[in-house]
Amino acid sequence: MTRIRLAHWYDGHAPGDEIDVDPERARALRRDGRVAEVLATPHDEGGQPPPTPVEAVNESREPEPVITASKRGRKAESSE
Repeated sequence: MTRIRLAHWYDGHAPGDEIDVDPERARALRRDGRVAEVLATPHDEGGQPPPTPVEAVNESREPEPVITASKRGRKAESSE
């Protein structure tokens, strides 16, 4: 369970209340802007670590090559 502090009313709980919700519900509430703060996650309680963001996984020390479109291979426009 994830412990959160609410920023808005939710399911009869007032803003500022601390409640326990499942991780999927916590993500949905956070997405909707109803979470003021995440107080504890399953990872904090000895569960699995949270998934790594895609940006961190794909991060590399070398810049990505820039691909530009070339004009070669384009058909010439006819002036008919």
